[in-house]
Amino acid sequence: MKQWILWLVGVWLVVGWGTAVSPTALAQANDLTSRAEVTFGQGITFYLTGPISSTVEQVELFLVVGDSPTPFTAKATMMPGEPGQLSASYHLEREMVTLPPFAEVRYWWVISTAGGQTTQVPEASITYRDDRFAWRTLAVEDVTVYWTGNDETLGQTAWDIVQGSRQTLDAILPPTAVSPLNVYIYPSTGDLRAGLRLAGQDVVDGHTDPDLGVLLVTAVNPVTAAAELRQSIPHALTHLRLHQLEPTAVLPYWYEEGIALLSAGLDAARDELVATAVANNETLPLLQLCTNFPQEPDQADLALAQSVSLLRTIQAQFGDQALRQLGSIYLSGTSCEVGLTQTLDMSLVDLEVTWLDAQAPQPAWLTFLTENGLWLLLVVGSFGLLALILRR
Repeated sequence: MKQWILWLVGVWLVVGWGTAVSPTALAQANDLTSRAEVTFGQGITFYLTGPISSTVEQVELFLVVGDSPTPFTAKATMMPGEPGQLSASYHLEREMVTLPPFAEVRYWWVISTAGGQTTQVPEASITYRDDRFAWRTLAVEDVTVYWTGNDETLGQTAWDIVQGSRQTLDAILPPTAVSPLNVYIYPSTGDLRAGLRLAGQDVVDGHTDPDLGVLLVTAVNPVTAAAELRQSIPHALTHLRLHQLEPTAVLPYWYEEGIALLSAGLDAARDELVATAVANNETLPLLQLCTNFPQEPDQADLALAQSVSLLRTIQAQFGDQALRQLGSIYLSGTSCEVGLTQTLDMSLVDLEVTWLDAQAPQPAWLTFLTENGLWLLLVVGSFGLLALILRR
């Protein structure tokens, strides 16, 4: 046992000696200026400048994009300049690495001198942000909102919606925290898609890739901006939270899309779509909604409307806890039907029957009582009171 301990200590000393940096070299590294400039859709240019007393033989750039497990390494170009001054740069083309829009890029430099000494410059970071716009910024707590235009209150409106959405999702999803959170509000859908395509991305299934780690939404009309954001922010945040909970999970379509719509609140048009399909006996089977949605626009809209309606039925009968438990089970990789059986003790067929029963229209007399019950009670009570008075 002693021999193993001595061997480990020896290895540690060798490694420590080999990677040690002298105080002089460290001071030189801290005196250097490291910066980067983004040209969105093209790449990032990195610069290292400042005084250095030793003769530099090589400068290497190391960078990590997002959560990539391995750094990208490249040899920098050294520019001729005044004696004792270092000027090095490297231009990273977008095609060289996977460079998603709004990704955080961490980078550092390693300088090799003629004397065989190696010096590492302290790490810095930059965001591969869409620089086609002059972004306004509101940063409060762990949420930063970016937007364009002259509406000074749009950032605060979006921030408030984020907070409300978090509370809603805390109630119906397994616990997690997307923090810090960056929200970018584009002035049009065209601008958003153009920015994504410049970075090799696009909108898929009505939302951006949650792997980006940010919320990308639009507010086209200043008059309706708040209403737009009340729909888009909860929807995008739902996909982001589900992805963060388990990035590789393949969730039933009806559950993931339904939860995203449920978090955004009621939609009268979707409710009407479901009511019409039920009345005409044209609803889609739940088994189909487990694995995929129809490609035809009308059928796809019905699939979305049915999905959120199914979740509302589960919520009404079993509560928010059932939605959270269902999410946990599906995120663990459980199949569509097994998840329902384990959570609700119901099969796909049972849930479909229960859901259809809940959608069935009420008899006319029951609807009348529901809408006018209070007035009828007051009228009956008044007649009863009048009868008592007359008897006296």
